[in-house]
Formats: sequence, C-alpha cells, structure tokens
Amino acid sequence: MTKQKKQVLILLASLIAAALLMLALLPLLSGLAFSPQEPELPQINFADPSLSQDIESDADYMSLDRAIYYRTVDGYEIRTEIPEEAYSAQPEAVQMLISWLYAARRGDASAYNACFSPEYIQKSGEQPAFTMQKIYNITITYHGRVSDSSVSEGYARTLLYSLSYCIKDNNGSLRKDMGSDVSREQYITVVEDAQGRAYVHGIRMYFPR
Repeated sequence: MTKQKKQVLILLASLIAAALLMLALLPLLSGLAFSPQEPELPQINFADPSLSQDIESDADYMSLDRAIYYRTVDGYEIRTEIPEEAYSAQPEAVQMLISWLYAARRGDASAYNACFSPEYIQKSGEQPAFTMQKIYNITITYHGRVSDSSVSEGYARTLLYSLSYCIKDNNGSLRKDMGSDVSREQYITVVEDAQGRAYVHGIRMYFPR
C-alpha cells in the first residue's frame, strides 16, 4: 500500500470517528440548546376575594403585629414604632403613606387613589375596586431627598421612601406580585407641592439609581 493511500485511509477513519462522536453527543447538545435559561416562576395561589369580607372578624389576623414602624438608613439605621396618637405629628409624606396603608386595609379604592399624584394617575390609571387587605408587619423606610429635577418638576421637593408589609390571605385584588404572608418591598417616589401636600409619584420594585 502506498503512502498516499495510507494517508487517505487515516483521514477517512478520523472523519468517521468524529461523525460517530457527534452522533453520541447530539442528545446532550440538543438538551442544552433547548433547555430554558431560567426556570419559570411558580404561579401564585391567591385566596378567594370577597368584597364584603370584614378583616376585623379574623381573630388570627387581629393577633398579628399591625403596628406601623418607621425606619431611617441615613448614616445609621433606626426602626421605631409610630403610635397611632403620633400619626399627625409625622412629616406630611409619612402621614400620606399611613393614609395609603389605611385605605388599603379598609378596601377604600377612592381614598387609595387620592394618595397618587395626577401625573401618576394619568400615566398608570386608577386602582380599581379591591377588598379589605389584611396588612401587617409594616415598615416605612426613609431613604432621603431626590435631587433629580426632572422627577420633581412642578413640585417643591421629591423624597424617596420604601414600604414593606405582608398580607394575610392575599387574594390579588390589590397586590398581584406577591403571595400571602410574604413581603416584597416597594420603592416609592413621593412629591410634595408648594402647599406641602404629598403624593405617591412613582413605584418601583428595586432600588432606583
């Protein structure tokens, strides 16, 4: 056998071996190619909504910590309870957020929507009717003043807060982004007009930069 024929046979044998190897690896490669990059998030199982439900008749809910706590993260962290009798002594923005929470507890869509700025309502629309919300483990956190003039155009100042709470037996009529008895923090841009009235101007689920 000539040297040239030997080279041809070696080349053919190499090609056949490579083809067999690819056939053996094909199922694995196909699985990698078509598998999802991230697993799908599980669906949230909401409780049955009832517009006539009175949350105060739920003894288990009434036994939970329904107080409102205020937290600051400027330099060092302080978290203290705000007693009901001290609500009116809080800054206007905090009073508005407390009213917002109470409207959610009462299932009062009208009072809830009144806490938003006209610009927010025009862009996102009003919150439709929802049930009384069994809100607990509440913390309002103050992050500081926002200097971006484009956010606060037409307003005296803009502030950044975050709000975290849990909802017992969440039925999704107000919050569809979390299940029952879990917390998902909302970062809230609050604007104040020249008269000192405060409004929710924007909501994000991550810390705005």
